[in-house]
Amino acid sequence: MLIFEEYFQDNQHNWSSRSSDECKLGVETNHYVFEHKRTGNSWWVAWNSADFFYDKPDFRIHVVLEKVSGANHGFGFVWGLVDTHNFFKFVIADNGHYRIAKCENGIFKDLVLWKRSHTIQYPNAINILEIRRNRDSVEFYINSTRVETLEAELVTRVDDHKFGFIVFDKIKIKVHSLLISVADNSTNSTNSTNSTNSTNSTSRISQSDSATTASFAEHEPPDNDTLEAIFADIRALIGHDHTKQKLFALTNFLNVQTERKTRGLKTLEPSLHLVLYGPPGTGKTTIARLVGRLYKQIGCLQRGHVVETDRAGIVGAYIGQTAMRVDHAVRQALDGVLFIDEAYTLAPKGGSSNDFGLEAIQTLLKRMEDHRDRFAVIVAGYTEEMEYFIQANPGLQSRFTRLFYFDHYSPSELLLIFKKFCIDYGYSIDLAAHGKLQAHFEQAYAQRNKHFGNGRFARTVFERSIEQQANRIATSLKTLDNTEISLITAADLQLDDL
Repeated sequence: MLIFEEYFQDNQHNWSSRSSDECKLGVETNHYVFEHKRTGNSWWVAWNSADFFYDKPDFRIHVVLEKVSGANHGFGFVWGLVDTHNFFKFVIADNGHYRIAKCENGIFKDLVLWKRSHTIQYPNAINILEIRRNRDSVEFYINSTRVETLEAELVTRVDDHKFGFIVFDKIKIKVHSLLISVADNSTNSTNSTNSTNSTNSTSRISQSDSATTASFAEHEPPDNDTLEAIFADIRALIGHDHTKQKLFALTNFLNVQTERKTRGLKTLEPSLHLVLYGPPGTGKTTIARLVGRLYKQIGCLQRGHVVETDRAGIVGAYIGQTAMRVDHAVRQALDGVLFIDEAYTLAPKGGSSNDFGLEAIQTLLKRMEDHRDRFAVIVAGYTEEMEYFIQANPGLQSRFTRLFYFDHYSPSELLLIFKKFCIDYGYSIDLAAHGKLQAHFEQAYAQRNKHFGNGRFARTVFERSIEQQANRIATSLKTLDNTEISLITAADLQLDDL
């Protein structure tokens, strides 16, 4: 649960605001400016106070910092702060190093001496620092990569509960956001103390963690599922002959690799990630769900569920939110499939280099590496857009090597889809309606463009037809038998505006 949320849209948490020859501090548009103007191995600290997470067995601190200017000295996050000479710190520097230390009476005692990390972005770049407690250990992350794990006893036994930011010798930074969450549902009111001035205020405790959690739908495999049942469902799909062949070939390959591993023979590490591309309404979501079931039955994934999301579900509104949303979606998808529809919107052609969708891609690629045996990613979208999307990032090209193309449904296949809706909902069509539908689907197919709805179009035609049929029979409903009440005729196919 998110219990402290700060995006610096205003100064409701009363962070220190001042400007002098020594420092500049203040809330500006969506960030906190923190500039230290002195030199000589000195530091400046800005803080708030809270006592609602230090004693929790599981908490997470997430802070987004941007180095604006200055020398290669440290800047970062502080906690357990008693005063400006007693605190813990997690800092990074523009030479690509980080440090974790305790300051006691103005003397720094290293828990982790300056250490190199290739994940630090520099010079003058945005970096995300995270501190995550998991029971008896505390993990430290830089840009979603874990760099250190320490015993919780070392860094959570504090004499006071202030937390905030630190900058050293002539450095200017922007703090874009600070989020603190805990695993339980408890929330407490807290007093907030600003930096350098000891005025009190009440911190806002957010009751919603929607800013840091992904939005998605989750689809579970059916109970008592079998490989034979999955194959039957694949064969029952209308069209997609080439896709079916590729799915059966993939199944055979994975089965052979599993058997070779069982026998102690050399194996290739198979990639479970897929690209499904083609026009809308061609069954890409259906295939993704079948693949989840397939991977479970083969033994590649333990659960085989499918977490279905899109750009709106995983991209946040502020710097740093997106990484947390992607992390949440990945955690939900572990042992199953993460399905991202219209994935090309994460890196649209002609899009801005500052688009948060790029943050989603980088975080996703990292998680695909961290959990490469725990989940599969399936991305889907239009043909040209998905080709550009995959080529836009070398990491995507190397991880998505299996591409499944979905073509438009033919007129005959659209008619079969319509008939399947009739069977599913207990309707039938007469010969005149059959001929009229065939002609309508042929005309629509001939006039199609990249946005043609395919299976969705066939469903719309079906729904319109049964509405028209209901209008036709409504006045004589009581006199009709079951066959008549379920029959769609040519008169029910008023389709000129579809």
